[in-house]
Amino acid sequence: IGAMLISPLMSPILGIGLGVATNDREALLIAIRHFGVAILIALVTSTLYFSLTPLGTYTPMIDARTAPTILDGLVAIFGGLAGIISMTRKDKSNAIPGVAIATALMPPLCVTGYGLATSDWNVALNSFYLFFLNSFFIALTSYLIIRLLKFPYREHPNAREANRARMYVMFFSLLIIIPGFLILRGVINDLAYEQNVQRFIEKNFGNDCIEHTVIPIGAEQDSNLLVVQLIDRYVPDSLIPLYNLAMRDTYQLNNTLLRPIPDFGLQMEELDKRSLQVDQFRNLEKQLQDLREQQRQRARQDSLQLAMRALGQRLDSLHFARLATSVHAASQFTVLDTIGYGEIRVVDFEHGAGRIPLFLVHWNNRPGPRTRAQQENALQAFIREYVQTYELQLDTFVVRSY
Repeated sequence: IGAMLISPLMSPILGIGLGVATNDREALLIAIRHFGVAILIALVTSTLYFSLTPLGTYTPMIDARTAPTILDGLVAIFGGLAGIISMTRKDKSNAIPGVAIATALMPPLCVTGYGLATSDWNVALNSFYLFFLNSFFIALTSYLIIRLLKFPYREHPNAREANRARMYVMFFSLLIIIPGFLILRGVINDLAYEQNVQRFIEKNFGNDCIEHTVIPIGAEQDSNLLVVQLIDRYVPDSLIPLYNLAMRDTYQLNNTLLRPIPDFGLQMEELDKRSLQVDQFRNLEKQLQDLREQQRQRARQDSLQLAMRALGQRLDSLHFARLATSVHAASQFTVLDTIGYGEIRVVDFEHGAGRIPLFLVHWNNRPGPRTRAQQENALQAFIREYVQTYELQLDTFVVRSY
């Protein structure tokens, strides 16, 4: 119903196709001007709404409009086909163009307003490209139908002018369509990668895997770390290289390393992802204190000074418990319900093996990729300030959500 009420957005797009198809420059300029006004009204309205509403949460529907592909143009093609045919009938109706607007035009344009209201330029640009891509295909459909119906056509003054007009149309079409193909290829590659990950987990771990996540690592994030959380199963370190080879050779998971986490390894006590309670912090601190006592007994063979020099002032178990308590008490992290810490083994095939401190966190507000990245950056800054306050030896670490 809302799309039918604002159906004037459809007419300028069809007018652009009409102006190009009939070589009517005056009609084309008028349609472009009206199209710009309609876009401005829609953007101002959506931006104002998302600036004022308390319900401006990043949803899967918004995220779906940030990865436009050439397949989205199919919806616009059929919508434009229905719209231009409806316009050529004697009994005109806003219902059919309204459907095209509701499916192809207004959703990405409203998401653009969301991106402007939240200053998320990646969302704004990607969604506006989707809107522009759909508008192009609607205008293209209008152009083809009008040429098919043999509307009156204004001839070009000469052949040179006609060739120039064709070149402009072809160049503009390629400029709009090519990014859609490139994005589609990336989406297909990501889908194939996730399917291969799922096949690898089902084949090697089955029901023992209760959750998994893929974390980009490396300076340019050109490698991935597959973190697999297991229950009642321990994977020896000697088997991890074999799993890495299987992922590379059998499942085409190149540049991917496995990091299994048994349920008794990294302390992720809340399998149902509920908030950590105070008594859980106490139990965790007691376990960590017992671990420290065992370490002291093993270190009695050497002097305390040598042990401290070897271990340094790292983020040990007690410091992690205090850090977790501080994070839990911080007002800006009320949506954080789980935090875990450990060191992951990373094999660089050129520079050798090493360890990277990793904080795994879970948020109860189910944020989208952009909001999750903002929350991770805020938590990383909080941890870095804690490390500097206690002069801990923790120069590099990674914060990732699961």
